[in-house]
Amino acid sequence: MRGNAAEIFVGLEVPRHRITPTTRFRSTWLVASQNALRDCGFFDRYSELLPTAHREALLTTVVGMWLPSDVVVAHYTACDRLGLTSAERDAIARALVRPGTSTLFSVTGHLARQVGVTPWTPLAHLRRLWERLCDGGAVVVYKEGPKEVRVELLGLTLAHIPYFRSTLRELALAVGKLFCSTLYVKEIYDEAQPTTLTFRGSWV
Repeated sequence: MRGNAAEIFVGLEVPRHRITPTTRFRSTWLVASQNALRDCGFFDRYSELLPTAHREALLTTVVGMWLPSDVVVAHYTACDRLGLTSAERDAIARALVRPGTSTLFSVTGHLARQVGVTPWTPLAHLRRLWERLCDGGAVVVYKEGPKEVRVELLGLTLAHIPYFRSTLRELALAVGKLFCSTLYVKEIYDEAQPTTLTFRGSWV
């Protein structure tokens, strides 16, 4: 498919100009992130970095709630201030996808146990996952080759936070490696488009 237009694998349900920014996130997303911080020994430092305005909301959040975007931004800003290394972020990503750790990616483990699956299998579920976790924004997936993908996250009000971007990349690697032997993922972010985040992936 090189040299040709990319094939839309998971398309948009509305034109790009009608996509609204994310205004709320499901607390499942945030609680899973906090649990991973706790498992990796970073939760106490994280708690100290929370802003007063959102501290109570973040420390009393339970699964099943919708949280305003500014609360979730405060969570990931505090995570960013931890200054974690790539290896530490990788440990957090692995904690997120470990069986029994979170319901977020339980479907991933089930899919990975099926015969003949490839990274295209979980990618086909991205819109459904997005709609479970986000209110607003959108995700589109392009097939750029038999083993090459481009994923665009649009209207994402967390995209400007470096910790969020890097941890999401590590998470994509951790999930993808359940479906292939070797995976490469590149993050693409342009400050001129602060709510857009793109990942390019390839695998063998």
